[in-house]
Amino acid sequence: MRNIFLFIGIGLLASLSYASDFHRASPEKYIGKSTTIESDIGNEYMAVTSDPEATRAAYEILSDGGTAADAAIAAQLVLGLTEPQSSGLGGGAFIMYYNALDNSLTALDGRETAPLASTPNYFLKNNMEPMGFFEAVLDGRSVGIPGTPALLGDLHERFGKINIKTLIEPALNLAINGFVPSKGLLKSLDNDIGRLDQNKTSKEYFYNKKIIKNNKYASILKNFANKGSSIFYKSPLSTNIINSVNKKNGVLIQKDFDSYSVIERKPVCNIFQKHKVCSMGEPSSGALTMLQILKLIDHDPTWHNYIEASKLAFADRNYYMADPDFVKTPGELLLENNYILKRRSMISDNNIMTNAKHGTPFGWKEIKQTKYNGLNESGTTHISIIDKYGNAISMTSTIENAFGSRIMANGYLLNNELTDFSFTPGKNNNLVANRVEAGKRPRSSMTPTIVFSTLTGKPVLIIGSAGGSRIIGYVTQRIIDVLYNNVSLEDAINAPHILNRGGNIEAEEETNITDSLIQKGHLLDITPLASGLTAIHIDSEKNIIKGVSDPRRIGIALGK
Repeated sequence: MRNIFLFIGIGLLASLSYASDFHRASPEKYIGKSTTIESDIGNEYMAVTSDPEATRAAYEILSDGGTAADAAIAAQLVLGLTEPQSSGLGGGAFIMYYNALDNSLTALDGRETAPLASTPNYFLKNNMEPMGFFEAVLDGRSVGIPGTPALLGDLHERFGKINIKTLIEPALNLAINGFVPSKGLLKSLDNDIGRLDQNKTSKEYFYNKKIIKNNKYASILKNFANKGSSIFYKSPLSTNIINSVNKKNGVLIQKDFDSYSVIERKPVCNIFQKHKVCSMGEPSSGALTMLQILKLIDHDPTWHNYIEASKLAFADRNYYMADPDFVKTPGELLLENNYILKRRSMISDNNIMTNAKHGTPFGWKEIKQTKYNGLNESGTTHISIIDKYGNAISMTSTIENAFGSRIMANGYLLNNELTDFSFTPGKNNNLVANRVEAGKRPRSSMTPTIVFSTLTGKPVLIIGSAGGSRIIGYVTQRIIDVLYNNVSLEDAINAPHILNRGGNIEAEEETNITDSLIQKGHLLDITPLASGLTAIHIDSEKNIIKGVSDPRRIGIALGK
């Protein structure tokens, strides 16, 4: 029942504008926006990912009676092979999981951690100047302890139904028999010449291959199925990672792997347009920033208000948000109604904010610190699934930059997630909340989201995206379109991106909307925006489940 909707007349992007901090690399070399959008309609189950092979793997598991958790595991294991520039067993992820059996929502944090030997000066050179971005990325110090393997194991233990041996089969077959590199992967490989190909193992594995096979990955999948996810944190797999990373100035030890664990967090939820919107809290900045934007404009979701609210929300994000196990943060005080009213009063229909400052929530004792805007994590993917039992998963997975650290071990790439920390620990004797600390998890922008009906308590929208700190705007824009503007999911995902992270508006192309914002006095940058949205809309009254994959990537939706 897969449908392809045509959208004609999408022209070439004009007047490109680049800001150095935010255009390091895309998760895939930007392949442009397709004139088709992949979607499907079902009434039992649906899987949507940014890669066709991963979606097919998830769909087959759902067809065999698997849960959303089972399907997500199968999809992620395939993505580590076919979309290695974006995620894999060497990275980390966040999960929002809705269990229909007891109507519960679980938030799981599989974010990578900093080595125990790391310090706040971790990315400072001998002259106390910060390392350059790619100087740090390609260094062993950028690699955090991978969380994805433990997260998959925990997910299966909690919510899985099908044996792991069955779940690994799609990835196992691809690893043994080989797969043809996708258009997105080939463009990413070409774009990364000078980085990925400087590592001998990575170069031999990826380049000049019509078909890619991975026997090491296949062997590890079999061990995972037989012995569980703990194998990834013990020798020889952990030792292989330690040796590969420490050859490039890393400081990993076995104790780093021994001490890693998945953390169950409290989901962060709030109301927008009479719907309950839930996403991932800190160390992700996704939920708090998105929900603050939505609450600020709930009374009047105009484009101008959305842009101005984004400036305020990102000011709070950049100042406060970090790993709450290491830094005291205001957390959900940023969503408290009186604070929202106070911040909303700063938004005027006749004024354009040029330098939004962080606020001070009621009941929060100010701590002197300094803001950190952050660079743009970009090697990311999103999985949206609902099964026939009504369970739903929204999972965003990453290795940070395209191809992560470019270091391979055990048949998969390792993340460069630690470059999501501030390279400098502070300024003028004030510390950055998101500074490096031993065992700490770096701040993220991943925004895996599930929206619920306040009438039935059931999911109505499952959504998330790739795209670094732009993820927040990508997801927020679609929630506004679907819940407030009553736009179809296809039209919402296909709509040109418009967002703000504190500076000029970033837009994918000029539209009537951007024209009206310019007339109002907003400054606009037209730039390629390589998102990776995947979404599912559930209409329980009509018994229709609709899945849509971002036309800016190569993914598909499959449902029944």
